[in-house]
Amino acid sequence: MAKPKNNPTSFFPNIARCASIGRQKQTVVANMDGALLRGRNSFSYFALVAFDVGGIPRLLLLLLASPIAGILDYFISESAGIRVLIFVTLVGMKVSDIESVA
Repeated sequence: MAKPKNNPTSFFPNIARCASIGRQKQTVVANMDGALLRGRNSFSYFALVAFDVGGIPRLLLLLLASPIAGILDYFISESAGIRVLIFVTLVGMKVSDIESVA
């Protein structure tokens, strides 16, 4: 194997180079932001969880809280904005409901 550069993706071959036959013992590594989301905004994940467990009322509450999370993200830190989204999405949920969505 070639000596890896500072780029973490150079450790693993591109998915196009993986064989399509006999892949039971192969592992696929993907960058979640690049594979599942077009942008870096994780609101869609929280919206899906909120709607799946709490329905439309919880989703509307998340929509109302998203500007606050955006302001915190921009002016304070990304962590603060994400914490608001996590809180609004998960507050009052049973652990079993959270596990069923996960």
